Amino acid sequence: MSLRTQTSRRPLVRVLLAATFTCVVGSVAASASAQAQAGKYYEQMYLPGAHSFAFNKTYPRASYLFNAFDYGHAIMYERMWRSPMTAARDLDGREYDLLTKSLLEKPPHVPLDEAAVGPSWALLAPETLAMFSWAHMLHRQLYDVLVHDAGKPAERDAHVADLVRYYKTRPALAFSSHPKDMNLMEGQSYSLAFRKQNPKFNGLVWSYHWIQMTLYDAMLASDAKADMDVNVNAVVDRFYEMTRGGFAKLPTVMPMSPAIAPDFSTRYPEAAIIFDNLHSLHDVVSDILANANVPRDKKRATILEASAKYRDSTSSVTTVEEWVSMGHAMGLTQQGGPAPLPRRPAPKAAAPHKHPGS
Repeated sequence: MSLRTQTSRRPLVRVLLAATFTCVVGSVAASASAQAQAGKYYEQMYLPGAHSFAFNKTYPRASYLFNAFDYGHAIMYERMWRSPMTAARDLDGREYDLLTKSLLEKPPHVPLDEAAVGPSWALLAPETLAMFSWAHMLHRQLYDVLVHDAGKPAERDAHVADLVRYYKTRPALAFSSHPKDMNLMEGQSYSLAFRKQNPKFNGLVWSYHWIQMTLYDAMLASDAKADMDVNVNAVVDRFYEMTRGGFAKLPTVMPMSPAIAPDFSTRYPEAAIIFDNLHSLHDVVSDILANANVPRDKKRATILEASAKYRDSTSSVTTVEEWVSMGHAMGLTQQGGPAPLPRRPAPKAAAPHKHPGS
């Protein structure tokens, strides 16, 4: 797989990376204690296999979008933490325009370093950033498996199980595979602040979550490679309809896997729950940073407390059945709608995998 950047087409990305690298160098000395804590959260390589990078090689149009998403998540937190007085204006203004009119239209061909894009945010809560990065790696590897093992359900299931098992070997970073109730995201004193302050950028982030999950159902709908090609392109096209159509086309509630990716959620419930918990914590961190009632000197502790709850399997846990019901109760249309699947179904549906906690 080639990960080379076409430098003649990437002047914007080069400027961003150069500028943010400078910020990193200047910020390190100011946050020695946070950096020391981050040292406990060492980087770890993905689980290598024959499937590695298959998605990027086969579907670069979809894969490159995730590099732009990395920028979107990082700049959202960076603006709110470093420049709280202007964050609301900038995120729903120039940053929203940059993403929808430039970065998403011509996304970077290589993954961006979120700590370079958001150096102040990375030093505020490196533990939570590491959680996000570890889960994003699982996302990318699952796409690889679904592409590589198309038409081989037994091998695909075994490789998915291997990846989830490997993901869980890092309890300091791994999201719980038990579903969390909605109160953890929407019932706290700081909840809902970001979606009220920045409805456009919030909807844009939810569109990221929509495509991340609907791609799974697009790839599972048929074992035929030609069908998968059509379905993946249809999902990407629908995503662009959302982002090019303005605020009115974006999801108005957080997309949940049981509603927008029912096939994936039935076959691989642990992975789907991990991703719903990931997406919920993204919202929680946004709310904590946006809510002025959380004092600045308490934001790190509040983020880490919330992060710990999303890792454990005891606090705010609900049942798998309630998770599925909750996803459907929130309204499929409001979540962005189902995956458009022009080609389905060819194979017989796989037997549901029983969740360990069910």
